[in-house]
Amino acid sequence: MENPTSIKTLKISQSLMKDLISYFKKETCGYLLKARYFDGLQIKPSEAMDIGNWFEYKCTGQLPRNGEVPEPRLLKSGKLSTPYARMGEQIENYHKGIKEHGFDIVSSGHIFTKNKIGTGIADLIARKDGKLCIIDIKTTSLFNDKWSETGWDTDSLEYKDRLLIQAVQYTWLAREEFNEDVDFYFMVFNSKNGKEYKILKINLDEDRLLTHQHYVEQAREKLKEELKNGFKAHPSYLRCYDCQLKDNCSKRIDVPKIEEIYY
Repeated sequence: MENPTSIKTLKISQSLMKDLISYFKKETCGYLLKARYFDGLQIKPSEAMDIGNWFEYKCTGQLPRNGEVPEPRLLKSGKLSTPYARMGEQIENYHKGIKEHGFDIVSSGHIFTKNKIGTGIADLIARKDGKLCIIDIKTTSLFNDKWSETGWDTDSLEYKDRLLIQAVQYTWLAREEFNEDVDFYFMVFNSKNGKEYKILKINLDEDRLLTHQHYVEQAREKLKEELKNGFKAHPSYLRCYDCQLKDNCSKRIDVPKIEEIYY
């Protein structure tokens, strides 16, 4: 998200929205949130993120946020390493799914700009049967996970706000951006199995879209307060362990706190 020169220009992305929710629940450290969204800190990608970035680049042609062309990890033989080879299979699945379901790709990496308080970047804008739609691409090792809040088990997905908030945000933004109704799809690819993927159409209730706008307005007001008064640290042993800010952070925790158990 753009580092705002004025609070009046501040816009809320779906990733910032999710991190704000975690921050106010004390599950995300405010120091890291501020560094990431307002001070230009580039988060070091995990191996899974690197694989996902390469996969999305090969599917859509869009570069990741750092602007660098993702490169796969190769074996000494020059062949793709096993995780990348699996996603190589999924690249073929992506193209087959797009073709067989009749998605006509209009653009990739579209930045929503017309909404005054919200923003986002769509992986794909397309048309299906003449209707405008957004397609977001996900790679996950939690393809059939029912219990994790980021697991993509289909039967439990309706209860997972952390995943579905993106569908709500982008549908809300796209209606204003294009002045027409839109559909939203996730294409979800299993990073542990090169054969498994699914295409999910998210049907949103109109009341949910109206409620989301209210939530974004509230989040924006709370964020203004934090920017004015200062973000709070919410340290924990595990969060601090790999934090990029820990070397210069006076609030870091280097050992677990003592927990008391009553029996």
